[in-house]
Amino acid sequence: MLIGKHRVEEDLARIRHANLPDKYPEPPPRGKLRKREKPDPEERIGAKDVFAMVIAVGSLILPYAAAFIGIMGLVVWLFSGF
Repeated sequence: MLIGKHRVEEDLARIRHANLPDKYPEPPPRGKLRKREKPDPEERIGAKDVFAMVIAVGSLILPYAAAFIGIMGLVVWLFSGF
């Protein structure tokens, strides 16, 4: 039981050390305007990034759209047959 308590104490010490305020800078004071920074040219979105996003969104939406169109086509086919 003492080994388990020692682990808990080590974990708590790690958590306390990770949450020290000196690790994060202080937020800017509220109510004052900050100077607008220019975006870094390396962080700009390129054509490859846009293409990757279109593919990602398409892969999420396309199966649902295909299923909806397929079901509607099946319903129309069933109603036209009778």
